[in-house]
Amino acid sequence: MPTSKINQDDINKAVWAACDTFRGVISADTYKDFVLTMLFLKYISDVYKDEYNTYEPSRSQ
Repeated sequence: MPTSKINQDDINKAVWAACDTFRGVISADTYKDFVLTMLFLKYISDVYKDEYNTYEPSRSQ
């Protein structure tokens, strides 16, 4: 089975498809709460990763 690279466009399409699935099932207010929560968690994760990389000791010693 050949492997292929996943590009940003493929990821965007998958995310939009997932969002479209939820839009039809739940109300806009509830949907907004889920999306904002996920964006907040992504932000916290990115900040943590940046801070961790700042304080991580060099592995080349």
